[in-house]
Amino acid sequence: MDGSFVIVTLTRWISFTAQAVLVGALAIDLLVLPDGPPAVAPARARLRRCALIAGAALALTTAADLVVRAQIMAGGGLVAAGAALPAVFERTHFGRIWELRSGALVLALALAAGRSRLARAGALALAAVVALTTSLTGHAGDWGDVTASTAVDWLHVLAGSAWAGGLICLGLVIAAPARAWPVDVVGAAIGRFSRLAGWCLLAVVLSGVYNARVQLPGPSALWTTPYGRVLAVKLLVVLVLAGSGAVNRFAIVSRLCPGRARSVGTRAFRIARVVLWGRPRGASRAHAAARLWTYLLAEALLGLLVFLCTATLVDSAPPRHAGHEHAMAEAASGPFRVTMEDLHAQGGVPRGWRFTAPAGDAARGREVFERLACFACHRVAGERFPASSGIGPDLTDVGGHHPAAYLMESILDPNAVIVEGPGHTGPDGRSIMPDYRDRLSAADLIDLVAYLKSLQ
Repeated sequence: MDGSFVIVTLTRWISFTAQAVLVGALAIDLLVLPDGPPAVAPARARLRRCALIAGAALALTTAADLVVRAQIMAGGGLVAAGAALPAVFERTHFGRIWELRSGALVLALALAAGRSRLARAGALALAAVVALTTSLTGHAGDWGDVTASTAVDWLHVLAGSAWAGGLICLGLVIAAPARAWPVDVVGAAIGRFSRLAGWCLLAVVLSGVYNARVQLPGPSALWTTPYGRVLAVKLLVVLVLAGSGAVNRFAIVSRLCPGRARSVGTRAFRIARVVLWGRPRGASRAHAAARLWTYLLAEALLGLLVFLCTATLVDSAPPRHAGHEHAMAEAASGPFRVTMEDLHAQGGVPRGWRFTAPAGDAARGREVFERLACFACHRVAGERFPASSGIGPDLTDVGGHHPAAYLMESILDPNAVIVEGPGHTGPDGRSIMPDYRDRLSAADLIDLVAYLKSLQ
């Protein structure tokens, strides 16, 4: 495994965990902890410190992500990344979203430090904006900013952060001081969290099913592709987490909250437990409260594992991109070394040969793109071009989907491959792309393709 991939994955793991803890700490503070009991005050103070630490960690990983993106764009080391930062801010979709994320995060931390309920509510709203930027720069953003995929993924991220982040806060931050709480206070708090977790789990499941349908071409991708196998592990951990939560809800929370003892779910759980394991021995509410914190600690650790799987998925290509990666890998092969005899014996080309576009200057290619007014038909999110008519396909992430040789052919001979559908073909069935052969030098073409490849 590539060392840089491990470092980036660990950075994202910290980022996702910090984001979840920030959302979870604020949600627990506002929606779960009772306001009256004095015993809760130390836990609330610990939550506030936890939110600030998580926000600081999130700020550091956000800065690291910017450097990584700039380094990828520049194709060099840290010096090259530093030189590319202005271009990332001014010319890329990621730069715009990064600025939104940073601003929302700074304001969220400022409000999270406040003691008023209104300030903490504002911090939670801004933390939700930070979660939105995660969706806008992830796989869901491939279709654009204002799309159903982005909205569903945002719901998935936000609900998962509140659920798993809440578990981490309860298990690792609140458990110690809460062991001294009166049983009634524990019951009130855990009853509220149980309701919150139930709704979040429903949102996570529904949005997760939608995301899986979008990213996976079929169920077999769960065991035939690297992305699918990591997703399968994540699903398994979530199932274990949901199962543990169900035990908590129907076996422990029902004892701490007497009003829930007669619910349909609690009765069904008790019947199933008697059938499978026999009638359990009675336990006091104090004993149930002690067991609760032990279970929550285990669930918090499972939540950390879920975020590790998520971090791995972000930097893995979904199966719907598998064909793109294969084609680009083949196009990047070479150089070929053959003798003249072998060349003639193989029909005039090396075995496995494909045309490879020469390297160009992406910055100069952007100038060519602007000079030819390509923006009149094609949208590029994050660029400061005049408004596009949208007649042609969106080129925001075209470099991540096609090899350079295919892009070069599409410019030189638009009818070599005709994509049927709006934005690609006219009434005559041929490509609507104009012919630019008499307006492009070879150097212009190479640089233009380099710019298009930089759009990822």
